[in-house]
Amino acid sequence: MKVTFLFPVFLLTLAMALPSCRDTQPNVHSGTLLPRGEVEHLDRFEHEIQAFELADKTEMPTKGSILFTGSSSIRLWESLASDFAPLSVINRGFGGSTIPEVNYYADRIVHKYAPNLIVFYCGENDIVEEHPAAVVFQDFKKFIGETEKNLSGASVIFISAKPSPSRWANWRQFQVLNGMVKQFADGRPNLGFIDISETLLGENGEPDPTLFIKDMLHLNKRGYERWTAAIRPLVEQIYEGKATQ
Repeated sequence: MKVTFLFPVFLLTLAMALPSCRDTQPNVHSGTLLPRGEVEHLDRFEHEIQAFELADKTEMPTKGSILFTGSSSIRLWESLASDFAPLSVINRGFGGSTIPEVNYYADRIVHKYAPNLIVFYCGENDIVEEHPAAVVFQDFKKFIGETEKNLSGASVIFISAKPSPSRWANWRQFQVLNGMVKQFADGRPNLGFIDISETLLGENGEPDPTLFIKDMLHLNKRGYERWTAAIRPLVEQIYEGKATQ
């Protein structure tokens, strides 16, 4: 990626992402790199990671599978296995995670399974916790760097940050992040980008509330059906291509 792209966007992002005066809980562990350089705790979802490891002792997932990882929209995708059958998939979404938390646990929830393809969905929580899109993007680039180092030949698909009724006010920042990742992906053969925005918008150009559960943030069955229709074709294309290599 060219520096001439990141620098102007970074300045624009900082101007758009000044911290608000909303109340926050003390000592919240957001699990991300703060603009001032301080790193907060990254282990708030340790119990979920240990649950994955316990399940692995019972039955270790097949190496070379398709691994889905990221935040709660992946964790709550209960129909994932059936939606992608007969492809072999692993769900390692956890908590309401941020990208640095995924990076922190990558050895235990990604690299150990030696997947051929990783489907990644994370970054919304980072922005909602008031971290600039440019910082979130750098955290994702770190994930890609570690993936390339530990899983030579593996591909990654980034699912774009989604529009939702409860986070509609954050949509502009989500779009900044999406734009950064898309341009980054355009120059990398092993990184794909899927824009799922249109699949969740109604005729009025705003998120369709009928695709979300009561919290107006997470998808319901119809919402995940939309995601599957948008994501599966690229997953099949990449995964089947690797099988023939």
